[in-house]
Amino acid sequence: MQQIIEVKTIRYMLAIEREGGFQKAAEALYISQPALSQYIRRIEDSLGFRLYERDKGRCVPTEAGKVLLSCGRSLLRDYNAMLEKVNAAAGITDVHIGWPTGYTVRFFNKLFSYMAAHELSKITYTEDVADQLLLLLLEGKLDMIFVPVYYSHPDIEYTTIQHEEFYLTVPRQHEANAVLEANSRDGYVDLSLVLDQPFIMIDARAYEDFVEGLFRDFPHGPKVRLTVKDWGRAYLLSEEGAGLSILPYWYAEKPDKDLAFYRIRSPHPNARVFACAKLKRTAMSRGMQAVLDYMLKNYGDEHAGEQVAEDVFKSVFRF
Repeated sequence: MQQIIEVKTIRYMLAIEREGGFQKAAEALYISQPALSQYIRRIEDSLGFRLYERDKGRCVPTEAGKVLLSCGRSLLRDYNAMLEKVNAAAGITDVHIGWPTGYTVRFFNKLFSYMAAHELSKITYTEDVADQLLLLLLEGKLDMIFVPVYYSHPDIEYTTIQHEEFYLTVPRQHEANAVLEANSRDGYVDLSLVLDQPFIMIDARAYEDFVEGLFRDFPHGPKVRLTVKDWGRAYLLSEEGAGLSILPYWYAEKPDKDLAFYRIRSPHPNARVFACAKLKRTAMSRGMQAVLDYMLKNYGDEHAGEQVAEDVFKSVFRF
């Protein structure tokens, strides 16, 4: 019987080796652990020999498995080199993406792993403030960028990914937290309760404008104690008790023993549009479409795929 070993098998085995086990490999490959185990068993049955020895929950490559890994690693390099040449001949190029500072950890790392695992396209990325990313997009140095919607431009079109809600972030031991807990209704609080408390803000025009809108009806805006470059630093400083902050929803997704998160009650929007932007004249390549499809599928909400309404824009981008 002719034995056939697919490139997919090599890729999966290398992921198991790289990640140190089936569970983490399955996560990196975006499949379930049972599906990965069943796939390997099916391949072993078709080959007529075992690739892994299973003992008390551990899976160690057999001698045959080790040979397949060693030779497969070299074969996969040649296969990827071949794909690059074929893609180049077909006019398929790399995808150059721009991400604002603070978003990379949330979105890009998983996207990069997904694209690499499925050989959809090569990705290069630039991380910078939104203003600079828009400039690079208009100069043709980036194919697409993912940004909070703030600027309009006649040459740029936006596709909504999600409406991202922001939460008031408060150190649990801070005096303000007791007041907020006592006055919270269904997890929502009024910012008027913390007007005189120290805030940690982000140095980004779109963020500052958004937060100022939340304080619009009050005698004054937040009392800024520190201004930092990204959300991660604001989060850590709040965790240390340095002050309150207003952070995107994903920081509130996991329990934190040092921080409390409150949804913001306001007549003004407590969420803003996060979207994919590209030049209108730029055709959507296969790689670009794969990136957009991934973002819409994995992070899109009920607004995903919508064109951004004109009243969302706060300013016109000029350079």
